[in-house]
Amino acid sequence: MNSSQLRRTAPLFLLLLASLAAAPTMAEQLRFQVYLDERPIGEHSFRIADTGRITRVTSRAAFDVDFLFINAYRYRHTSNETFRSGCLAEIDAQTNDNGKRYEVNGEAIGNGFSIRSSDGVERENGCVKTFAYWDRDFLDNRRLLNPQTGELESVRVKPKGRDQVRVEDGSSVQAERYALETGELTIDLWYNDDLGWVGLESDTGKGKRIIYRRVM
Repeated sequence: MNSSQLRRTAPLFLLLLASLAAAPTMAEQLRFQVYLDERPIGEHSFRIADTGRITRVTSRAAFDVDFLFINAYRYRHTSNETFRSGCLAEIDAQTNDNGKRYEVNGEAIGNGFSIRSSDGVERENGCVKTFAYWDRDFLDNRRLLNPQTGELESVRVKPKGRDQVRVEDGSSVQAERYALETGELTIDLWYNDDLGWVGLESDTGKGKRIIYRRVM
C-alpha cells in the first residue's frame, strides 16, 4: 500500500477505533448454586455482556434430582438473549424438562416482537422483556416472556423491604426483597445495593422450595 492509499484509508481506521472506544463491552458472570429445600441439585449461571445500548445474556441451568441412587429428575436449559435499549431484540432458547423438550425463538420486527414456540408463532406489540432476574429494572414490567415455554405471563411485584439473605460462602448480606407473583407461583428475589441479584426462592407447587444462592 503506497502513501496515497494510506492517507485515504487512515480516516476509516480512526472511525473504527473511535466506535470501539465509544462502546466498550463489560462482561459479568453470575453463578448460583441451586437447592431443592436444602439439598443441592445443580447450578444456574448467567454471562452478561453489556455495551451500554446492547446487552447479550447467556443463561445455562443444569439440575439433577436423585432418589435412591437413581436420577429421578433431570433439567437442562440454555438461553441466548439480546436486548437493545432494554427491550428484547432476539432470543434462542432450548429446554429439556425431564425428557419434555421446548424450543423458543424470537426477534424484534418493527415495533413488535415475533415469538416462535411449539404452540406456533405469536406477535407481541411494544417492548418485550423476559424474566431477567439479573436486571432489577425488569420488576417494573407487568408481562414477561417465559424463555422455556414462549408464553407471555402476567405478573405482579410487591416490595417486601430490606432483609438478610444467605449467599453460597455461608455469609449473609443485606438485600432488598421483592415478591414476584405469577398466576401459579410466588418468586422471592433479593438485590444487594453493591452486588445486584443475590438470591431467589420459589415454591415448586409440590410442597418443596427451589433456592438460589449466589456464588461469591
